[in-house]
Amino acid sequence: MDERTCRRMPVRVGCWLVELDGLSCLYTFDISENGVSVVTEDPFPVGQVVKLQFFTPHSARAVTLEAEVVWSCLEPEGGMGLKFINLDEKGRGVLREFSLLLRQQQGEAADHSRE
Repeated sequence: MDERTCRRMPVRVGCWLVELDGLSCLYTFDISENGVSVVTEDPFPVGQVVKLQFFTPHSARAVTLEAEVVWSCLEPEGGMGLKFINLDEKGRGVLREFSLLLRQQQGEAADHSRE
């Protein structure tokens, strides 16, 4: 049974993991207000805390959120699931707004495919 409380939205957005020795570029697979799964050739171990940065269509600066790795795999394609932690109201608001925008875009795309 799926324990997610927020709907995940498929999206292809560039994002970065901020590390001590630099940045790792990734692409998201899906995102919700609680977490994100990312595609990466070098996933981190479960339990590791990371800082994720990405831009939304409405952000002039990168949004930086803290997340914990909740799953990690190498096969069939490398990836990991990140659960957002220590979210303040501003961070939650950005994620809500981003999720709403993605739902609207998907609705518009579905409307155009019916035309």
